[in-house]
Amino acid sequence: MKTIIKVFALIISCSFIDSFFHVAAGDESVPDDDWTVVTCDGNLFLDYRNQRVIFFNNVLVKNPRGSLRADRLIIFFSPDGKKVERTKGEGNIRIRMEGKVGTGDRVVYYPQQKKAVLLGNAMVTSGVNTVRGGKITFFLDKKEMEVQEAPDLQYFPDQDYDVSF
Repeated sequence: MKTIIKVFALIISCSFIDSFFHVAAGDESVPDDDWTVVTCDGNLFLDYRNQRVIFFNNVLVKNPRGSLRADRLIIFFSPDGKKVERTKGEGNIRIRMEGKVGTGDRVVYYPQQKKAVLLGNAMVTSGVNTVRGGKITFFLDKKEMEVQEAPDLQYFPDQDYDVSF
């Protein structure tokens, strides 16, 4: 049954989710290396009435820019069903992208705004540098992030600086 769900999820994802994590919103031409595959070990629920798709149990989203793991993934579509309005990952979030690893309880991605928000015990690690907060917002087009409710910040620069007071 696991294989059937994965094959079905792959077919659904190829048909509906080509814009998930797609930073170049509005660009109608999609390069050959721009793809997204969503798999899960559990059920897949298509909710046509509420314009959403829900993947359950060990969800994995992969594309050339990175990967996302979650216990559950909900994809919300526009009323006409042609665009992804937002996606929401819940439970044991683990994101890998551009040498960084992010973890948290939830993540919400807004493709039109090119923004992802990591919530609840949010933490991002890049090499030896770590930042934690209640909410970490990624602005994907600017390659910036904003940390709110940050109890812990560790930054080790590549070079030593002479700081005198």
